Amino acid sequence: METAPFWTSVAGLSVGAAMGAYGLINPRWAAGVVRLRDDPEKPGGFAEFRGTYGGLFLATHAFALVFMACAAREVEALWGLPTYFTALGAAGVCGAMWWGTAVGRVAAIALDGAGSRHNLVPVMFEIVLGALILVPWFARA
Repeated sequence: METAPFWTSVAGLSVGAAMGAYGLINPRWAAGVVRLRDDPEKPGGFAEFRGTYGGLFLATHAFALVFMACAAREVEALWGLPTYFTALGAAGVCGAMWWGTAVGRVAAIALDGAGSRHNLVPVMFEIVLGALILVPWFARA
């Protein structure tokens, strides 16, 4: 089995997991990336940044990363689960998440007139990162 596509996906998943870990540790950074801020009148606003842009990104990408790395190393099973199909499924979800984000951003650019640099650069990042994560899917086609 050709493992290069799996290692490419590992690289993309590592970026997503690292962003999630940093968002969990530093919610101000996550808030800045998405250009939102917490409401000082309502305590606990950073919980959303830590939870969504931190924990959710870290958990989804790390799960896929573990299985993708095992598939790249040709480990057949992990915790009783077949690594190849679990890796493809988990990476598929993560890649679809990034591409779905890009679609939403393109819709905002087209429908809301949000064609600023703050949206054009991230949409390219989301398309490229989603493609990196999904390389094993394309390699099978």
